[in-house]
Amino acid sequence: MNKTDKIILVTGATGQQGGATARHLLAEGWHVRALSRDLSKPQVAALRRAGAEVVQGDHADRASLEAAMQGVYGVYSVQPHVADETLQGKNIAEAAKAAGVQHFVYMSGESAEGLYRIGANISKWEIEQHVKALGLPATILRASGFMESLLGPFLDLANRIFSMPLRPDVAMNLIAVDDIGAFAALVFAKPGEFLGKTMTVAADSLTLAQIAAALSRASGRQISYVQIPLETVRQQSEEFARVSEFFNNGGYEADISLARRLYPALMDFETWLGRQSQVLLRAQ
Repeated sequence: MNKTDKIILVTGATGQQGGATARHLLAEGWHVRALSRDLSKPQVAALRRAGAEVVQGDHADRASLEAAMQGVYGVYSVQPHVADETLQGKNIAEAAKAAGVQHFVYMSGESAEGLYRIGANISKWEIEQHVKALGLPATILRASGFMESLLGPFLDLANRIFSMPLRPDVAMNLIAVDDIGAFAALVFAKPGEFLGKTMTVAADSLTLAQIAAALSRASGRQISYVQIPLETVRQQSEEFARVSEFFNNGGYEADISLARRLYPALMDFETWLGRQSQVLLRAQ
């Protein structure tokens, strides 16, 4: 049976990670079945144009998940960080077990166990443990910080400031969303290497000061890094404050050299940022 005869169900297919995974799987010849709660989304039309089969389903609705998994070889499971994330992740894993899925790929987050132990982002560790308890033939991938997020609210181009709650000398692990999809496709293509494995995927590690310098070069204006005090963060989100403190104290765990050996095409931050430079320039 070749790739075109094997169906991979991609959850979160209209989101960043799921969308990137669906694109890479399609490019490599897999039959992609994309799960979407809302079939009227423009991303659904784009998936269909790219060759994906799109089915309606809800991560919180076990019956819709079981229907979507009929005849499926593999499942890519990713959930948003929402109140019922644990329920959603467990539902998908249980439906995959019932359907006899042969390769289940769960996208977790970097340092899932460590964050769980400090009471932050607990859902991902709980889902990881549930996947293992079910005895699913699975690969657990833990994604590091998204390069895309650095161009969001942390970057104030108008005032030439890049700010996060991390110390300027802390090296932050990073990966581009598109590379998450590429790595997930690699995992499905090589089950013998990845089944039963848990690994963190990161492509680069830069201090916050180095990130600010790279943003300066790409935007053509001097951007300064300003650390947001943890107490300021704590007033908005106790969980985010705990996460920031954890990583300030050395919580990063990715083996970047291993990830690069497995997938040499992973983009470092400078390479990825070079492709975004026009976006930065237009924002000035």
